[in-house]
Order: sequence, then structure tokens, then C-alpha cells
Amino acid sequence: MKRHLGLFTFVIVILAISVGLSAAAVTQSKGSLEQSFQKARKDYLQKDMKAAADEVRKGAAYLKSEAASARDKGKEALTASYQELEKLAGEMEKGTVKTVKELEMAFARAYNALATNSNVQSMEAWTKKEFRKAGEKLESSVDQLEKGFAWAGQKAEAGTQKVIDDSKALSKKMKEGASRASAEVGRAMKDLEDEIKTFGRKISGK
Repeated sequence: MKRHLGLFTFVIVILAISVGLSAAAVTQSKGSLEQSFQKARKDYLQKDMKAAADEVRKGAAYLKSEAASARDKGKEALTASYQELEKLAGEMEKGTVKTVKELEMAFARAYNALATNSNVQSMEAWTKKEFRKAGEKLESSVDQLEKGFAWAGQKAEAGTQKVIDDSKALSKKMKEGASRASAEVGRAMKDLEDEIKTFGRKISGK
């Protein structure tokens, strides 16, 4: 009986450690997604496919954790992205990823998915009159869209850049507690949503 109890306790301890490590990995990815992507690129160029794949999986784990609490378009975009990253990691280990551009475009799509989700969250917060949160999420959406452009090696056109600049200015005012006029906020968020969608179509891997 004591032997079984000891074995049961051992199993529980191991499970607790495993869960703790998994949570730590997700937290780490959450704070360093860009670092994981940059390191994956570097490892790939140095032909260390195992290390590169591990970094890509860290990114996938973060997007998967975000998808778990996301809704609607945000959840759909994040789910597609983390599944793509998981597949990419497997292909890297098999040696079937031929160019670094394949990584870069997958990372661009990951940021586009994050931008989509942040924009959804911003709209929801604004509807609930949580203006500061709406501003923070709007700022995140813009930042993620810009990172997407950077990874894709593309430069925002004049019209897109204006939407980005206007969104940055609006997010700053909202974070300061300004509610802003309904029409102005609604239009700005819709304009940013349209730019995210347009960019997503341009970098689609389909």
C-alpha cells in the first residue's frame, strides 16, 4: 500500500513540474515572441534546424495560448497561424524548408493574426466604454501590423501609413482616458481593420 502511495505521489509531483514548465514556456514566449522569431531565423541560416524549429514552436505555443481566449475573427486567425507554425517547425526538422523567406512570411502572418485579434479586442472594449483598454489594444494592433510589414519585407503605402499614424494618435488619446466621438473611433478602427485584412491577403500563403 505504501509502495503504491509513494508511486502515486511521485507521479503527481512529476505532473506538477511538467505543468509548471509548460506554463513557464508560454509566459516566456508571451514576453519574447520577436526574440523567438529572430533566433529561429538566425538558427535556420546557421543550418541548426532543430534549434530553429524549437524557437518556432515557442511562437506557436504563444499564439495557441492567445487563441484559447480569443473570439470570432481573432480566434480564427490565431488558430490558423499557430497551426501553420507547428507545421513549419516539423518541416524544418525534415529539411523541407528551402528558403528563409518561408520563415519570414509565416512570421509576418503570425503578426497579422495577432493584429486581427487585438483589433477585435479594441472594438469590444470600446463598445463596453472601456476606453483605456480600447486604446491599449488599438496600440497593440498597430504595433503588430508594423511588425508584420517588417517581416514580410514590405513598406506600407501612403494610405496605409496614414491609417497607422491616425490609429497611433487615437490610441494615445484613448489611453489617456478620452472617450472620443463615436463616429471618429468607429471609422478609425474600421480603417485599421481593412488595412489588416488587405495586408493579410497580400501575404497569404494560399
